[in-house]
Amino acid sequence: METTVAKTGLEYKLDRATTFVAIAMSIYHLIACNINLFQAGQHINLHIVFALVIVFLQAVKIREGRPTWQGWCMIGLLGASIAVGAYIHFNYENFMTALGAQPFDKVFSGVCILLIILIATQRTWGWVIPIISVIALLYGYFGPYLPGPLFHGGLSFSRLITYVTTNFDGVYGMLSSVSANTIILFTIFGGLMDAFGAIGAIMNVAMAASTKIRSGGAQVAVLSSGLIGSITGSVAANITLTGAVSIPLMKKRGYPAEFAAACEATASTGGAILPPVMNAAAFIIASWTGIPYITLVLVGVTPAVLYYLGIALSVYIKACKLGDEKVRDETLGQFHAAFLNLLVFIIPVIVLVVLMVMGESANKSLFLAICCLALVGLIQQFVTKEKEPLKAFVKKLFAGFENGGRTVASIAVVMACMGVVVQMMTATGLSSKISQFALAIAGDNMLILAFVVALTCTLFGMGMPSASAYILAALLGAPALTAFGVPVVVAHFFVFYFAEMSALTPPVAIGCLVAAGLAKADFFKTCMISLRLGIVGFVLPFLFLYRPELLLQGTALQWAWAVLMVVAFLFCFIIFCEGFFRTRTTVLERIIAGAGALCCVLPFYALDFVGLGLFAVLMVSQSIRFKKEQGLQVAR
Repeated sequence: METTVAKTGLEYKLDRATTFVAIAMSIYHLIACNINLFQAGQHINLHIVFALVIVFLQAVKIREGRPTWQGWCMIGLLGASIAVGAYIHFNYENFMTALGAQPFDKVFSGVCILLIILIATQRTWGWVIPIISVIALLYGYFGPYLPGPLFHGGLSFSRLITYVTTNFDGVYGMLSSVSANTIILFTIFGGLMDAFGAIGAIMNVAMAASTKIRSGGAQVAVLSSGLIGSITGSVAANITLTGAVSIPLMKKRGYPAEFAAACEATASTGGAILPPVMNAAAFIIASWTGIPYITLVLVGVTPAVLYYLGIALSVYIKACKLGDEKVRDETLGQFHAAFLNLLVFIIPVIVLVVLMVMGESANKSLFLAICCLALVGLIQQFVTKEKEPLKAFVKKLFAGFENGGRTVASIAVVMACMGVVVQMMTATGLSSKISQFALAIAGDNMLILAFVVALTCTLFGMGMPSASAYILAALLGAPALTAFGVPVVVAHFFVFYFAEMSALTPPVAIGCLVAAGLAKADFFKTCMISLRLGIVGFVLPFLFLYRPELLLQGTALQWAWAVLMVVAFLFCFIIFCEGFFRTRTTVLERIIAGAGALCCVLPFYALDFVGLGLFAVLMVSQSIRFKKEQGLQVAR
């Protein structure tokens, strides 16, 4: 509200225009998911035009009440987006009936929309993704002139352009279809959650829960960042939102700035792997593999819980080491009251999951969950005794629609841009060539192949939004794993996790960069601590290959054994890193912890028992020494 008041003149009008377009976009998509207003390609085209208008409206720079020269360029691109989008919309039938031909208007429209999307992506996500897209286009054109395995037949300029645009593939392909039909509903759902107060309720529960356990000040970041990150879908946005509270609280409790920043970055990064929402990438996995979304949600529960268990355990042991006690602050709300306030927002999530389990489509399930959330929001206005409940409800409803539209705009343009990469790699066969290259390097060794794929996914995922990182990772790595005989769901979860973990991997490490800035911490030290806190996110993908029971690919007993080994690994690894558990470790105990961690993750069944044995020895040794130290303190 304060931001709106501060804006005057043209700046205010542009902000109001953006709000209007974002609300209109959300309302249109809510109607379109129930009624087929247009054909599929026209619907996606309209979705992209809405997104482009929002992106360029937000990009207009104002100085002294007038647009700068760059601002005028953005206004020109906005007008061009509408004009080209309208031309493509009304000539959809002509373009579809001329799939084998490339008339001038079809090629020219394709060039225009492609250039506009590349510029819009650069404005929202920087240069990396547009450059990758341009390289993909150049590869498609210059294929006949390339040596060795990079050679392919090539595409003429007109065929290349129509192939990725006005043939309604590429820019208008599967990725944009997921964005236009599913992700938009997900962002509306998240926007309404925020508008009706779910984000605040999560923070209140986390803050209230911090009074219940030791290390509670730091666990605020773990709990709130995970829950909110699953809703927001953006690592940077999540860190900014929750880190403003959790990082100062951790620093106040005595945690080093780098540890506070790393804890926030690691917990926020994991939001994308946390069911039931699992960010936009989960919808893409479902569309790409044909695996039902609810199956992916169920498969993703165990690794996500283990990921957050690892962070929470690290934080707890660090708190014990620093002597951090429970947070005692009279200003913090009571846990039961805070939890009851959050409980009402869990109802729409339950509705979403139940409908998915019943076999309903993601679109219908999300739409009904949104309706349920709106009903909950309406009732809430009367329960909290708002002065004008209906007016307050409508205001929050439109705020949610606005938030959903603004959020999906940046996702829609990057999906359209990445569609070019997917189309080019598929058309030229580059993805299969890369897979064959990885298989040739690995030979018959699964572990070498996994390391090659992991490195590829991490390198290509750096600095990219999670959905884009997964897309590239899936194109480059998943085919090699499936060709080796790895089940489809395991292969895609492997690359999915490494794509997400790239937010913590230097030299880019966007999650660490944002968190270190908030905490005024050293970036490189924050990265190193983040890698340690999030170790399970890097280890789990390898365990998926050797212990697929973690992804429900086995019996209940096998699943329990696999979980036990991961938990034992976590304890041993964290104790080895911190040199502390119940009391400070001896050199021998630290060696036992390191050896135990290694035995628990190496893919040899006999070593499981060695690892568990070392873990048991470590626990007994620590307990005996702790009791002796306590006895000595009492005697004194």
